[in-house]
Amino acid sequence: MFQQIRARSLALVTAALAALPAAVAHAAPPLASVPVPAVTGPIPSVVGSDWTFFSTDLDLAARGYVEQEYFYSGEANVYDATVAPGIGARPTPSPTANIVSAGHPYRTRMVVRRPARPAAFNGTVVVEWLNATSQYDVEALWFRTHEFLLRDGYAWVGITAQSAPITNPVLGLKAFNPLRYGELDLTGGGALTTGDPLSFDVYAQGLQAVRKSGVLGGLQPRIRTVIAAGVSQSAGRVSVFANAIQPRTRPVADAALLYVGGERLRDDLTMPVFKVLSETEFASPPNSGANEISSLQPDTGRMRTWAVAGTSHSDWASFAVRYALLQRDQPTASLRDNCLRPSRSRIPDRYTLSASIDHLARWARHRSAPPVAPLISLGADGLTVQRDRHGNALGGLRLAPFQVPVAVDTGVNENPPGGTGLCFLNGTHLPFDRATLTARYPDRRTYLRQFTAAVHDNLRDGHVLAADAREMLADAGASLAGRDLECVELCANVAQFPIQPSTQLLRDHTAFLYARGGDRLLHSLDRATLAVARGQTDPAHRALHYAQAVRWLDAYRGQLAQLHRRGAVTGGQAALLDGYAATLIERLSGS
Repeated sequence: MFQQIRARSLALVTAALAALPAAVAHAAPPLASVPVPAVTGPIPSVVGSDWTFFSTDLDLAARGYVEQEYFYSGEANVYDATVAPGIGARPTPSPTANIVSAGHPYRTRMVVRRPARPAAFNGTVVVEWLNATSQYDVEALWFRTHEFLLRDGYAWVGITAQSAPITNPVLGLKAFNPLRYGELDLTGGGALTTGDPLSFDVYAQGLQAVRKSGVLGGLQPRIRTVIAAGVSQSAGRVSVFANAIQPRTRPVADAALLYVGGERLRDDLTMPVFKVLSETEFASPPNSGANEISSLQPDTGRMRTWAVAGTSHSDWASFAVRYALLQRDQPTASLRDNCLRPSRSRIPDRYTLSASIDHLARWARHRSAPPVAPLISLGADGLTVQRDRHGNALGGLRLAPFQVPVAVDTGVNENPPGGTGLCFLNGTHLPFDRATLTARYPDRRTYLRQFTAAVHDNLRDGHVLAADAREMLADAGASLAGRDLECVELCANVAQFPIQPSTQLLRDHTAFLYARGGDRLLHSLDRATLAVARGQTDPAHRALHYAQAVRWLDAYRGQLAQLHRRGAVTGGQAALLDGYAATLIERLSGS
């Protein structure tokens, strides 16, 4: 009897298994884990003797942050994944990659900037694939969003995942400090010297090190969200990582941020992906390697795209904030663009980036999808950006400084005749002349009313954060719009300081540092700008107004010296800003 019951039970089990779908009856093997690399550090860093490349010159201590550099090493795979040229735009998502070869040794570095106290950490780590386009590591996302990251308690990690920033004979890490960086290698000992085939696995292992190796110190148990992030060509590589590499293993990233680059994303990804584009990715030539139109895709529960009208691929703030760093660590780098038109849009893309990171962290944790935004308007051909009578783009996410414009800000530019370079990425900024500005804003009240309403719209729509909305309003308060004043040489915010020195450019260089006590500096510069503009509007009393501007610039220099003595700005920053102020004083005194 027992044998009959047992036989019937086995028959029932066999029949039940036969009825199951093949995917259940033959479950796939569990995904492998990304290896944890060997980590060394933190590596001591003392600026002036032996220091981390691009060791930040921001006052981290005042914000309760520390910076540390680590080396990490292991063995990496080569995959059959490829990345599209330029910014990595591609209309077809990369499929899950296959291993071509394994066991290639590597050694690279990561830079960590994090809250010193675990209680100040918000639980999110942004891990940036450092940009290699310039042949040295560029912290393209950090330079844009540092104030937001420090203000809101994020940890930031920058990873060197590509070989050129290590090996370039003039600009690379080994050239910068051969004793410190001499053992770094991402070529498998010289066997893999083109295409950075180890980069995807090196980045994945870096993400795993962030999670498990202790590089975040006491913050480690509090990690809740790890965001993989890249800008431009690095965004292209992070998009391939998201499509082709992470699906092979247990996830090491909880979300991905792609700024001004990246291929189309797969529809079956389980982690949220946020792509933020500038106007350049719509307006650049289709064959330039910087056009994203063919890679656009609908918003979904796991995918979001914002297109910020009036912004340029290579922005102004992230360039201006690194001038002192470039003078210290890359002294051959130019501090000016050589473009046909005045370059670098002044529309503050950093605010939308900050909002996107904030949304992305909550999206990954709580599945609360971010708000949507319209795309930049294109013509019937699907390629041509539509513009108003001044030349500003229509449609798109419109920040208040673009919705209530004081200039033509675009994502397009070009090299001068016979020139070379990447000006097509740098955009254009051309301030309206006095007549245009006064026709739009006959008085201060008109300008400030329109601007305030636009800021409130940005905040309501979730496209900026409250702190950044307040900053936009403060900047509008310093604007000359609605005053019916002339503002040209020595006053206008045009191009870069080495091309056209001005009080407004010096203000930007000062503001982007967010230094303790910096408000006094900005007040002095705003008064100097107003005095210069009044002198240009009233030639009969120009000397009087310019003398007043000089007094405000002298006050600025004194305040700057005080901040330097207190450690709020570095010697390099103080020398740069003081030199610029001295140049303005000399020009104004001789006019």
